[in-house]
Amino acid sequence: MPQRGKGAKVTKRRELWAILGCIVLLFAFSLARFAYDVSRLNSSADDLVSPWTSSKVFVEGKNPYNDAQEFARISSAVRDSSPDSCPGEACDLSQFRMVYPPSVFPIISPLTLLPWRVAVYVYLVGSTVLFVAMLLMLAQKLQLPWSNPRKLYMIAFSLALAPLHASIHVSNLNTLVVAFLGIGVIFMRKRPYLSGIALAISMCLKPQVAFLFFAYPWLRKNWKTAFTGLATCTAILTSSLFWMRIHHVEWFRGYLGLVIKPYLVSAPNVSSIQRTAVPYFYNPDPIRYLSTNLQVLIFQFTHSPHYSNVISWTLFLLLAAVAAFLIHSRVSEKYEAIDIAIISVLTLLPVYQNFYTAAILIFVVYWAIQNWPLKRAKASLLLMLPLLLPFVAMTRGAPSLAGFVERHHLSSYFFWNAFIMPHVVWIELFLVFILLSAARGKDSPHLPCTEPV
Repeated sequence: MPQRGKGAKVTKRRELWAILGCIVLLFAFSLARFAYDVSRLNSSADDLVSPWTSSKVFVEGKNPYNDAQEFARISSAVRDSSPDSCPGEACDLSQFRMVYPPSVFPIISPLTLLPWRVAVYVYLVGSTVLFVAMLLMLAQKLQLPWSNPRKLYMIAFSLALAPLHASIHVSNLNTLVVAFLGIGVIFMRKRPYLSGIALAISMCLKPQVAFLFFAYPWLRKNWKTAFTGLATCTAILTSSLFWMRIHHVEWFRGYLGLVIKPYLVSAPNVSSIQRTAVPYFYNPDPIRYLSTNLQVLIFQFTHSPHYSNVISWTLFLLLAAVAAFLIHSRVSEKYEAIDIAIISVLTLLPVYQNFYTAAILIFVVYWAIQNWPLKRAKASLLLMLPLLLPFVAMTRGAPSLAGFVERHHLSSYFFWNAFIMPHVVWIELFLVFILLSAARGKDSPHLPCTEPV
């Protein structure tokens, strides 16, 4: 009997490994499809084109924000000739606005040494490999042996998240940002200086994604990481400003104009796709649901951009205050996993974040696997299951589903607009309340997890 029970456990474990291995293979096929979609990578419809082009202008000592002539000269080698492509530099500057801060240029500039078609592949491969390596290191932190299928489950679930695929597909800097955020979290205790450098790079690339992670070492009283991150971030930004200063570049007004400039393009010869290139939360086009911030949801109830912003920021500040109090009042390594999980969800709430930014929820997956015996951990993973499908993109890009929505006029129903389409925002709200409840509850937030799945 003991032998039979042992054999059954081995068989079950092999079945789990086979199933989870299939998930990993599905991700590999998806990645291959994105990586070899030559028509996509050779076009200007790529999120890397703006920081790459502006960094090239920056290296040449010209204004990286509003020098339309230089932008047009460089981007002409990137622009494709499809009907939906931009007809000139005015469209380019409107569709691919350079809203990245000056601190991004010293980091992206090495890519400008390569031709565009080479640079985009180098970035795509390099950022994805770094992300996968970070995920393996994160799995290594789990207090589980590698023979336990939960480790593979965490890796497979994280790789299967649709936000990650979306980020890879458009070569967005978010893949690199999340990878460095993960490295910063992983090495925060054992290698604080490396952790601070990684967090600083993320902060320099995308402050709106990294700002809470950057603040976390200060709340946790990890001064080595905190001051290293601050010093590195200051050094990168100062080098960029100094370079523009010695070349007499008046960049601030151009940068400010691009940041506050309306997203919608008014040129009559610009396609409808380009007119909705960036999803305002009150944009009438369903593309607004690609945003994951609170304003998208609250606007469906208030129908007022002003009150949507006020209510969103008020709710975020209240949640952030509770989280800050919990983090600051019990500084301990055993709370680190749930602290980072809370921060990752809060990041998505206050300001404009695209769907691909939700890839930072891999830290919630990590916490849930680490604390699998808790009901809240299981509930969190169940809530995240819809993130395995790019539902909003499917309703816009899949002809059959888009046609179904149009024929039945679903976009005119309140329930569809307030609950179905912004389902990612609802998931974020439920997750943050679950995590805050777990953080302040009597249940241990960091259990050894030795039971089988």
